Amino acid sequence: MKLWLLDLDDTLLVDHRVSEEVLGRLGQEVGVEGLPQAVRRRAEGFFRQAPFYPWAERIGHSALEALWARYSTPGLEALAAWAWPFRERVFREALRELGGPVERARELAEAFFQERRRYPLFPEVPDFLEALRAKGAILVLLTNGVPDLQREKLFGAGLGEAFSLALVSGEVGLGKPDPRLFRMALCAFDLAPGEAVMVGDNPERDIQGALLAGLRAVWVDRGHRPKDPRYPAHLEVRDLREALPLLGV
Repeated sequence: MKLWLLDLDDTLLVDHRVSEEVLGRLGQEVGVEGLPQAVRRRAEGFFRQAPFYPWAERIGHSALEALWARYSTPGLEALAAWAWPFRERVFREALRELGGPVERARELAEAFFQERRRYPLFPEVPDFLEALRAKGAILVLLTNGVPDLQREKLFGAGLGEAFSLALVSGEVGLGKPDPRLFRMALCAFDLAPGEAVMVGDNPERDIQGALLAGLRAVWVDRGHRPKDPRYPAHLEVRDLREALPLLGV
């Protein structure tokens, strides 16, 4: 495999667990249990009502990310104006559901916006990337989301110079699992599908997209997404280093 397409969130970068930890701690501060689950439910419900939801769905921008994206990318001014009323409403209704202090909704929304800005890598990531580079593999980031947030994560995690190419769905106008996004990476390096592999944690987006584009697919099981039999990966791993034998295929 000459070309390695790598997902960012919950493949290289710890994402789901950080959100859960921050929301859990904020819930403890106001004396409620179940805040992560309540916030996620409310965010997803209200997000689907947003006028730009079809666009967000197409590029893979999630409701939980809308709680902390800056929307500083030119052209996203309308989202920036929409965001804070949405965030306050999410926390207010989550607190109401849990019997918590609804008057602190704005405070919690602002706290999550600030405290969520953490970018830890999974422990094996540095060794994994170094092993790929040592063998001359071409590394491409293939990530869904709005440009400013995904770029912030990338550089915040210290990966800004790790890739020969970074394709962010919000910058190109389409996201995984659209096979055209995968083919963009192939075309950039004049490689065939059989020379590339996609590594990601999301069966519906990462694995399905790779299969549609004719690539090999590695599913990284991070413990919070179930295996999807509709999209069988060529390899399943729990540690990225378990995929390194594909360098010799």
